[in-house]
Amino acid sequence: MVKNGLYILLLLSLVSCEYFKKDSVPDAVVVLGKSYLDKDDIERLLPANYTTQDSTRIVTAFVNQWATDQLLLKNAIDNIDQSRQDELDRLINNYKVELYAQEYLGELTKQNLDTLIKDRDIEAYYEDRKEDFKLNEDLVQFRYVQMDPLNTDLQKITKLFNKGDVTSLSQLDSLKLSYRNYFLNDSIWVKKSNLFDAMNVINPSNEKYYIKENKTWKLEDSLGVYLVRFNKVLKRGDRAPLSYVKPTIKQVLLNKSKLAYIKKIEKDLLNDAINSDKLKINN
Repeated sequence: MVKNGLYILLLLSLVSCEYFKKDSVPDAVVVLGKSYLDKDDIERLLPANYTTQDSTRIVTAFVNQWATDQLLLKNAIDNIDQSRQDELDRLINNYKVELYAQEYLGELTKQNLDTLIKDRDIEAYYEDRKEDFKLNEDLVQFRYVQMDPLNTDLQKITKLFNKGDVTSLSQLDSLKLSYRNYFLNDSIWVKKSNLFDAMNVINPSNEKYYIKENKTWKLEDSLGVYLVRFNKVLKRGDRAPLSYVKPTIKQVLLNKSKLAYIKKIEKDLLNDAINSDKLKINN
């Protein structure tokens, strides 16, 4: 019933169109010159469980745009000279070839390329390009906990935080529901800007007093009490640590592997065509 209602509304909305020829094409819902939309074209537009109101709005907008595009295309063909049309057709065909080729190569790559990048290859790439991995901003290794000043476990948390061994950090993590914010993985490198985003108590105006290697601080502001520990600090211009750039290097090596694989496919295709006489070049 919903679909019947849709088509009735659609037909009523388009009945005044001079191009409409109801019986010209089987199953045609909209006809414009030699072009038409059938029921399948219309039904593909509609989401599941659509209402008559929604379907009318969606279909009307689509048909109006489709008709506008068809009219523009017809006028363009009538008014653009043939040599320019030939040039446009060549561009369209080139784009079609590129689109199909990329789709095919992408599927082959997905199915056949080994995406495993070995750690030793990543390390070798990193060592061979020492000058390529300079930091463009400071990095820090740090942990912090932000709490309410009235937290009844403040003393216990402070003791565990300062101790900082694996067991203590695990115990700190078990108390996380009593924190306002926290970050305990102090073995990974983090951008200094992320540190500023995490807490207001350390910021660009006072960082020189606090961001120092192997320093622990207990700070307080209107938002709570902060325990902060800095393990290591790297400055802009220092060599980026391998752990920090490892994902980037992995992606670079993967892209290189993809390019090499695609070049091999292209070369094999061409050689096969030549060897089987499918490709003939007449001088």
